[in-house]
Amino acid sequence: MSFYDRARPNGVIAYTSGRDEQYDIWLYYVQKGNRVQLTNGLGDSFSKPFWSGDNSKLAFIGKSRIVYVIYLSTGKIAAIDQIGPDEDLTLDWSPNNRTIAYTTRNHIMMYDVLTHRATSISAPSASDVQWYPSGRELLFQGVDTSGNQQLFRIATNGSGRRQITNNTEGPLNDVSLSPDGSFALYTTPGASISLIRTVDLSSGKVYEVRGGEQAKNFHPTWSPNSQMIAFSATAYTEGTGYYNEIRVVGKRGSNERVLTKSSCYATPVTWSPDGSKIAYLSGCSEEDLATEMWMIDLQSRSPVMLTRENLIGSLSWSSGNFI
Repeated sequence: MSFYDRARPNGVIAYTSGRDEQYDIWLYYVQKGNRVQLTNGLGDSFSKPFWSGDNSKLAFIGKSRIVYVIYLSTGKIAAIDQIGPDEDLTLDWSPNNRTIAYTTRNHIMMYDVLTHRATSISAPSASDVQWYPSGRELLFQGVDTSGNQQLFRIATNGSGRRQITNNTEGPLNDVSLSPDGSFALYTTPGASISLIRTVDLSSGKVYEVRGGEQAKNFHPTWSPNSQMIAFSATAYTEGTGYYNEIRVVGKRGSNERVLTKSSCYATPVTWSPDGSKIAYLSGCSEEDLATEMWMIDLQSRSPVMLTRENLIGSLSWSSGNFI
């Protein structure tokens, strides 16, 4: 039975798990509840798995900030580049599932995992590069002539660079392009205060997400249909301390609601392939890393614990487009 057969119908969650300061990439099969370890000592606490659209490959940045690709049909792991110590950790697969975009050394890099050749675009201070659905353009964060961080789009051959936003609020963090390429989101300005904004890329109009009362809103993630965002909002109660609320909201900031709570200060979230469920982390002690992975159905709102580990750093649900 192949990886793809085992994964149906609820897909697979790739996640980073650690023990004794060793971090690795694992798979959790939602339907049957079994786990598979993919790497051996290659990960780091910041490692996040990125699925290719056909679910045949995973990319991540691991120990020593090396960019790795895991070929799931064979188990082969290839190292393709190394990211600098202060550089962005975003990776993104092209729509044809063969080229990884990322930024390093003041360039946007595009590495073809089939030909093992890379092309690049000079882009000082660029980060958060992501593919438009057409595969012919890229979204990225850069700095305008006034020194403000903005969103830009550019053709993959380096032509037609165009500024999208007119931001004056401060740094743009966690930039993410919607799956359909019509909207982008980001958080601003930092960690102590983190506000979510969405941008209509056709008009440049910016929408505000109300978020939690603490104004600490983290890990915003698009739903598969590009209509909603899930995120983690830090909350506080006297005697209990900090925890977070798993929230969802419409792409223009409407219909925000709380689904459930997590014991962590903040947690990454990830959507199921059909957009009906969200997986998140919990089981934190104070501000330590999580030890539990949970799932909640948006309709029943009944959380279910999927697995308990020593440490879990990130998670990412596969898409529904199995080959």
